[in-house]
Formats: sequence, C-alpha cells, structure tokens
Amino acid sequence: MLNINERKNFLITCITIFASIFLASCSKDNPIEPDSSAAKVAGRISSSGGLQKTISSSFAQDGVQGATVMLAQVQADGSLKTVSTQNIQTDAAGKFVVETNLNGASNLVVVATKGATEWKAIVSSKVQSGSTVYAPPLSAESTEEANVYVKLVSQGHAGDFDEADLKLLLNSQAAVFIHGNSQAQADFINAFQASVQATIQASSNSYFGFSSSQIQMMMHSKADAEAGFDTDLYNSSDTDADNENCRNNYEGNILNAYAGANAYTYAELMRIGVTTFINASASMNSNLRLAIAKSFYTRYAFVLNFAMKQQFQAAGATDTQINSVSSAGSVLYASIKNSTDLNQIASAFVQYRSAVKTQIQVTLSSYASIIDTIDSSINGTVSTKSVLNTTIGGSISLDAIINAYITFFSAVKTTTQASLAGASSTQVNAASQILILSNMN
Repeated sequence: MLNINERKNFLITCITIFASIFLASCSKDNPIEPDSSAAKVAGRISSSGGLQKTISSSFAQDGVQGATVMLAQVQADGSLKTVSTQNIQTDAAGKFVVETNLNGASNLVVVATKGATEWKAIVSSKVQSGSTVYAPPLSAESTEEANVYVKLVSQGHAGDFDEADLKLLLNSQAAVFIHGNSQAQADFINAFQASVQATIQASSNSYFGFSSSQIQMMMHSKADAEAGFDTDLYNSSDTDADNENCRNNYEGNILNAYAGANAYTYAELMRIGVTTFINASASMNSNLRLAIAKSFYTRYAFVLNFAMKQQFQAAGATDTQINSVSSAGSVLYASIKNSTDLNQIASAFVQYRSAVKTQIQVTLSSYASIIDTIDSSINGTVSTKSVLNTTIGGSISLDAIINAYITFFSAVKTTTQASLAGASSTQVNAASQILILSNMN
C-alpha cells in the first residue's frame, strides 16, 4: 500500500504524463503519431516559384514553408470532400506527408494554402493502406491542371481520360493563359475531351486489332507509368530540362507497354488524337492553342522517333542509318519546341519526311527508286494523302477523322506491298510503316 507522499507523487506523475500526451495531441507540428496502417500521399510545393510569381504575386512573400495541406476527393458535382485524417503543414523545403483512411480510392487532389495563395495537384495513383504514393510538385501549373480535372469530373468524364495526359498537355505556358479565364478553360476542355474520345474510339477499331488481354495489359502498364511519372516529378529539381526528362521517361514506359503491338500503333493513335485536338481548338486563344499544340506535337515527335527506329531495325538498317534517323527525330523535336506558329511545325514535319525517305532508300537500296515512286504517289496532287488532308481539314467529326486515317494507313500498306515485290515480308511491313509514319504530318 502506498503512503500519502507516494500516492501524491504517483498522482502528479500521472497528471504530467496525461498532460504531455494531451498537449502533443493538440500540437500543430505533431498532430498525431504516424499511423502505419494509413494510406499516405507525399508531396511538396514547387521550389522554383517562376510561374507562381507570374500568376500570384503572393508567392514571393509566402514561400513554401508552413502551408496547410489536406487531401480531398473530387465528388461527382465537382466539390472537394476532405479525406485526410488531419491537416498538416509543409516543412522548410515545402514537403509534406498527408494520411487518409481510404484504401484503393482515386479522384484525389492535394490542396495546400498559405495566406492568399492556394496550390493544388492531382494524385494519379490510387491510395493504398500502409503505402505511400506521390503527388507531383504543387505549382501554378499543377493548380490549373487540378482545376480542369475537377471540372471534367463534374461533367461526368472521371473515367474517360488519364490524368497524365492532362498533366502532359497543360504545360506551364498554357497554364498562364487558362488562369482566371473560364472561356479558355472551357475551350481547352472541349478540345482535350475530343482528342481523348477520338483515341479511345480509334483504339476499338478492328484495324488496330487489339485483343482484350492487350488492352488490359496496356491499361495496367499505363497506371504504373502514371504513378512513376508523379514520383519522378516529385524527385525532380523543377527545372525545364528535368521536367522534360520526366515526361519523356513516361512516354518511354508507355511505349514499352505497346511492345506487343509495336510502337507505331501508339504513334498512329496519338496522331489521330493530335489532329482531333488541333481541329477542335480552332476557336481557342491563339497563344494557348500554340502552347498546347507544341506540347502535343513534341510528345508525338518523341513517340514517332521511337517507333521509326523500331521499324528501321526491322527493315535491316545499320547502326549508322538508325543513328541518322534518330538524329532527324531529334531535329524534329527541337524544331517543334522552338516553333512560333503551326506553320513552322508543319514545315518541320516536311523536312523530317525527306530525311526519313533518304534513309529508307539507303537501307533498302535495291528498291530506292521504287520507294521514291511510292513516296511521290503518296504526296501527289491527287493522292491518298491529299484525300486524307481534304477529309480531316477542319473536321470535328470523330468518325470522319478516324476513318480518313485508317483509309490512308491501309492505302499506303497496299501500295507498298504491291510495289516491293521480291523484298521479304518483314522488310515490306517495315517499309509500309516507315512511309506511313513519315507522311502523317
């Protein structure tokens, strides 16, 4: 039995322990002990500040430390429902880890606020109990992406597109033109949704011959690639070059997912999506349209270069020839990045076609003159390409655009197969795809 003094000391000790636990539970710096079973989203506010300063003058004085962060789920009506277990604050580097009891949930965004400044970012990965996923760096760009995402969800398009496609197209330059401009946002959403629908609709066409197992494999691979994309961005230095590498790594991972169907299929589908976007964005602000077009076309150029090298390898090209093709692809990519209007982009593709034609003539030297004849027939005044351009010119009909491209693809294949008699089937197939890819400008 404890005496009076011992009982007094024991009571004081208990009160002290209880008080320390209570105070710790109320502390902003340590709201609760980490829950190992909770799902976690790690992120950070971008340290670059460049675009933030352009859009929000408060960024400069607010900085990235001490912003309050929550995780929210986008509801069908576009409202945000808080699903994090507590509000936390960013550290000196702008980093945070927010927890939720949700498991396997998607349609998530992280929201950080400090003073008059608010940042948002889309979380592409599904959260999983006991695991950590990453959000891309929160910035003015990611905030506009999240705002567009919320609008798309509220319009019933939550499952119609991949978040990575939105993040890749709505770049920092485009974000400046969309910020605070509801009409520009609506124009972008309209064109973006049209391009997404065109790609989905084209994928189901029997011409491409996707099996259900291939589609499932590609969807799974794309989900993994999107998670990797956000993780790479989180770990990036926020420079333009680093962000570009993250984007290209993502495209490379998607191309690997198409390995069973060949990369040219991905290129063909992307070309349909690009054309649909350009046609559907005719009334868009010209600066915004050019910014998005350059983003879309550089992606396409990267994919095109990958697919083209794959086909030259199949045609039996030497390393020197493949390097020349790769160099032409790099020039195309750089030309698009540096272009100041859509006409310059079109000219870059014409130069690329010429460089590719030269290399396929070297690779299949026995058929050099025949290849020249085929290419001339494709680009003649009355030709399969002129029909393609006439059909897709300004059209916003998805059926018309898709059918025009598939008709073009089929016609080039038929002509090449009939003209390259004597070549191996592998060479004929590769030459067909090279001529298709190089003429989709």
